[in-house]
Amino acid sequence: MPGPILRAAAVAAATAAVLSLLSAPAQAASTTGALMLTQVRPNASGADVKNGRQVNLNGEFFVIKNVTNRPVNIRGYVPDITSNSYGRALPSYTLPAGASAQVHTGSGTNRRASNGVHHVYRGYARHVLNNDGPKNPDLRLKKPGSTDNNSSSGSITSCNWGRVADGRTYRC
Repeated sequence: MPGPILRAAAVAAATAAVLSLLSAPAQAASTTGALMLTQVRPNASGADVKNGRQVNLNGEFFVIKNVTNRPVNIRGYVPDITSNSYGRALPSYTLPAGASAQVHTGSGTNRRASNGVHHVYRGYARHVLNNDGPKNPDLRLKKPGSTDNNSSSGSITSCNWGRVADGRTYRC
Protein backbone atom coordinates (compact mmCIF):
# COMPACT_ATOMS: atom_id res chain seq x y z
CA MET A 1 0.00 0.00 0.00
CA PRO A 2 1.92 3.04 -1.23
CA GLY A 3 -0.57 5.62 0.19
CA PRO A 4 0.22 5.22 3.91
CA ILE A 5 3.95 4.86 3.22
CA LEU A 6 4.04 8.06 1.16
CA ARG A 7 2.03 9.92 3.82
CA ALA A 8 4.39 8.71 6.55
CA ALA A 9 7.41 9.77 4.49
CA ALA A 10 5.87 13.21 3.89
CA VAL A 11 5.14 13.67 7.61
CA ALA A 12 8.69 12.60 8.51
CA ALA A 13 10.17 15.02 5.95
CA ALA A 14 8.02 17.90 7.22
CA THR A 15 8.94 17.14 10.82
CA ALA A 16 12.65 17.08 9.96
CA ALA A 17 12.33 20.42 8.15
CA VAL A 18 10.61 22.07 11.13
CA LEU A 19 13.18 20.68 13.58
CA SER A 20 16.07 21.93 11.45
CA LEU A 21 14.55 25.43 11.43
CA LEU A 22 14.12 25.38 15.20
CA SER A 23 17.73 24.37 15.81
CA ALA A 24 19.25 26.84 13.30
CA PRO A 25 20.89 29.90 14.89
CA ALA A 26 19.19 33.23 14.27
CA GLN A 27 21.00 35.31 11.67
CA ALA A 28 18.80 38.38 11.42
CA ALA A 29 20.00 41.57 13.06
CA SER A 30 17.56 43.94 14.70
CA THR A 31 17.40 47.63 15.43
CA THR A 32 15.54 50.10 17.58
CA GLY A 33 16.38 52.99 15.25
CA ALA A 34 16.59 54.07 11.63
CA LEU A 35 19.84 52.21 10.96
CA MET A 36 20.74 48.53 11.30
CA LEU A 37 24.10 46.76 11.19
CA THR A 38 23.84 43.99 8.58
CA GLN A 39 27.41 42.83 7.80
CA VAL A 40 30.99 43.22 8.96
CA ARG A 41 34.39 42.47 7.45
CA PRO A 42 36.67 42.85 10.49
CA ASN A 43 39.79 41.51 8.76
CA ALA A 44 40.76 42.90 5.36
CA SER A 45 42.32 40.51 2.84
CA GLY A 46 46.08 40.20 3.20
CA ALA A 47 48.45 41.65 5.74
CA ASP A 48 47.37 44.56 7.95
CA VAL A 49 50.92 45.93 8.08
CA LYS A 50 53.49 45.96 5.27
CA ASN A 51 56.94 47.53 5.60
CA GLY A 52 55.87 49.11 8.89
CA ARG A 53 52.78 50.77 7.38
CA GLN A 54 49.09 49.99 7.89
CA VAL A 55 47.67 48.80 4.55
CA ASN A 56 44.26 48.05 3.07
CA LEU A 57 42.38 49.98 5.74
CA ASN A 58 39.32 50.25 3.52
CA GLY A 59 39.14 46.47 3.17
CA GLU A 60 37.95 46.51 6.79
CA PHE A 61 34.35 47.72 7.04
CA PHE A 62 30.86 47.23 8.40
CA VAL A 63 27.56 47.71 6.58
CA ILE A 64 24.66 49.81 7.83
CA LYS A 65 21.19 49.81 6.31
CA ASN A 66 18.58 52.56 6.43
CA VAL A 67 15.48 50.60 7.46
CA THR A 68 13.10 53.52 7.06
CA ASN A 69 11.13 54.79 4.07
CA ARG A 70 12.86 58.19 4.17
CA PRO A 71 16.45 59.42 3.74
CA VAL A 72 18.54 59.42 6.95
CA ASN A 73 21.64 61.50 7.63
CA ILE A 74 24.05 59.21 9.49
CA ARG A 75 25.98 62.11 11.04
CA GLY A 76 26.66 61.57 14.72
CA TYR A 77 25.79 57.87 14.97
CA VAL A 78 28.53 56.27 17.08
CA PRO A 79 30.15 52.92 16.21
CA ASP A 80 31.24 51.55 19.59
CA ILE A 81 33.82 48.79 19.09
CA THR A 82 34.10 46.53 22.15
CA SER A 83 37.87 46.01 21.84
CA ASN A 84 38.71 49.74 22.10
CA SER A 85 37.30 53.11 23.09
CA TYR A 86 38.56 55.44 20.39
CA GLY A 87 35.49 55.55 18.23
CA ARG A 88 34.48 58.58 16.30
CA ALA A 89 31.01 59.50 15.22
CA LEU A 90 30.01 58.88 11.63
CA PRO A 91 30.36 61.83 9.23
CA SER A 92 27.51 63.61 7.51
CA TYR A 93 26.12 61.46 4.69
CA THR A 94 22.51 61.04 3.64
CA LEU A 95 21.60 57.42 3.08
CA PRO A 96 18.49 56.99 0.91
CA ALA A 97 15.47 55.04 2.15
CA GLY A 98 16.20 51.29 2.17
CA ALA A 99 19.84 51.77 1.06
CA SER A 100 22.95 50.26 2.63
CA ALA A 101 26.45 51.71 2.99
CA GLN A 102 29.84 50.15 3.57
CA VAL A 103 31.48 52.11 6.41
CA HIS A 104 35.24 51.77 5.82
CA THR A 105 37.95 52.15 8.44
CA GLY A 106 40.31 54.25 6.30
CA SER A 107 40.01 57.44 4.28
CA GLY A 108 38.19 58.30 1.09
CA THR A 109 35.36 60.37 -0.32
CA ASN A 110 31.90 59.56 0.97
CA ARG A 111 29.92 58.66 -2.15
CA ARG A 112 27.61 56.42 -4.09
CA ALA A 113 29.69 54.38 -6.54
CA SER A 114 28.60 53.80 -10.14
CA ASN A 115 27.50 50.28 -9.15
CA GLY A 116 25.05 51.79 -6.63
CA VAL A 117 27.03 50.90 -3.49
CA HIS A 118 27.31 53.70 -0.93
CA HIS A 119 30.71 54.15 0.76
CA VAL A 120 31.43 56.10 3.95
CA TYR A 121 34.93 56.54 5.38
CA ARG A 122 35.92 56.93 9.04
CA GLY A 123 39.44 58.28 8.49
CA TYR A 124 41.46 55.99 10.75
CA ALA A 125 45.15 55.42 10.06
CA ARG A 126 45.07 51.89 11.53
CA HIS A 127 42.78 48.85 11.66
CA VAL A 128 40.17 49.11 14.43
CA LEU A 129 37.79 46.13 14.18
CA ASN A 130 38.53 43.14 16.41
CA ASN A 131 40.03 40.17 14.48
CA ASP A 132 40.48 37.64 17.26
CA GLY A 133 37.16 37.70 19.23
CA PRO A 134 35.05 36.54 20.74
CA LYS A 135 33.53 39.60 22.30
CA ASN A 136 29.88 40.19 23.05
CA PRO A 137 29.02 42.28 21.12
CA ASP A 138 32.01 43.28 19.02
CA LEU A 139 30.28 46.36 17.57
CA ARG A 140 27.33 48.46 18.63
CA LEU A 141 25.88 51.32 16.65
CA LYS A 142 24.62 54.00 19.00
CA LYS A 143 22.31 56.93 18.46
CA PRO A 144 23.87 60.39 17.96
CA GLY A 145 25.22 61.97 21.13
CA SER A 146 26.05 58.61 22.73
CA THR A 147 29.42 57.91 24.33
CA ASP A 148 31.92 55.36 23.01
CA ASN A 149 32.32 53.64 26.38
CA ASN A 150 31.70 49.94 25.61
CA SER A 151 28.31 50.03 27.38
CA SER A 152 24.98 49.26 25.79
CA SER A 153 23.62 52.72 26.64
CA GLY A 154 22.35 54.38 23.45
CA SER A 155 22.69 51.22 21.33
CA ILE A 156 20.23 50.75 18.49
CA THR A 157 21.81 47.69 16.82
CA SER A 158 24.78 45.38 17.37
CA CYS A 159 26.88 42.79 15.56
CA ASN A 160 28.86 39.85 16.91
CA TRP A 161 31.60 37.74 15.42
CA GLY A 162 34.33 35.51 16.78
CA ARG A 163 37.80 34.75 15.45
CA VAL A 164 37.72 35.77 11.78
CA ALA A 165 39.08 34.55 8.48
CA ASP A 166 41.15 36.79 6.24
CA GLY A 167 38.90 38.87 3.96
CA ARG A 168 35.64 37.19 4.97
CA THR A 169 32.42 39.17 5.39
CA TYR A 170 30.04 38.08 8.17
CA ARG A 171 26.30 38.69 8.50
CA CYS A 172 25.09 40.36 11.67
